[in-house]
Amino acid sequence: MEYGVPQHLEEDNASGLTAWSRTLFTSMTELTPVFYFDSVDPLSFLMDREVRFVEEATGVLCRRLPLELRPAPAELADASHPLWAPRWHEATRLITVDGADLKPEACAQSRVSLHVPKLVPRSRKAHEFLLHAEAVNSGLGRAALDSVFTAFLVDGRDIGRVDVLVELGRALGLDHTETKAVLDVDRYEIDAAHFEAHANAAGIRGPACLVAHGRRLEGFHNQSTIGTFLAST
Repeated sequence: MEYGVPQHLEEDNASGLTAWSRTLFTSMTELTPVFYFDSVDPLSFLMDREVRFVEEATGVLCRRLPLELRPAPAELADASHPLWAPRWHEATRLITVDGADLKPEACAQSRVSLHVPKLVPRSRKAHEFLLHAEAVNSGLGRAALDSVFTAFLVDGRDIGRVDVLVELGRALGLDHTETKAVLDVDRYEIDAAHFEAHANAAGIRGPACLVAHGRRLEGFHNQSTIGTFLAST
């Protein structure tokens, strides 16, 4: 470590990845279930909650990796955009308690309230924030993901803003000065891009997607289907 830079921010000169991200990749194997998500995607939010129920019930833990569905330079869009509209329609159907084909016990989201945004922000900065949280404290990334999902999809906050993410980090116990500095200098930009490239190379078409043993479970699925999928891989 040089010049007082925290160990989790040290970079590999060849790849540009932080040391933490390099360690994460080397620790992953084909046996590691991976859940690809986008923090501004309502289906990723609902699917993540289902995955967590299965993790708690079985003890099988899935690695979360960010995958931005609509990255720059694409223009910002609202929830009625052709890319987002089907996702919001499906998410709304899933959280309707009286949905014709949805039993409350089959879906952990039957009573979740979603806030439909006027504009869907870019999620890259939020994903950098999540990587920072996990790098600072192993396991904190999950709490940070919960915080980000809730902030945007339930509370309607703009998670594309650094000040919003810094505030979320402070609530999680992260040093607000370090968090702001990390986000301002795009410390995890290369890491986030690398994870997305990794997903694209693996043929992942987009979030939400659960991958295990070379098999994929794409889109939203309830905890029963997820449990069967993980048990059979």
